[in-house]
Amino acid sequence: MRAFSIVWYVAVSLFLGYCGWLLTFRTSTVFRRAYSQYHCNFFLKPWYSIFMRCIGILIWLLTALTDYALLMQR
Repeated sequence: MRAFSIVWYVAVSLFLGYCGWLLTFRTSTVFRRAYSQYHCNFFLKPWYSIFMRCIGILIWLLTALTDYALLMQR
């Protein structure tokens, strides 16, 4: 791999890991920002927090799968 590819790969992995962490553990922060920006009651529905946490875990799983695939590639 070239140096740029490695840096890009690490940057994307860190970004997706951070997004997954934000959606899983800081869901209330995401809700506050979305509600204050769009003023839509959709973000206040009780099932929406569970949905966002599931999306965060899905992002983590996809990132781990991509990391595994790229590291095992020769």
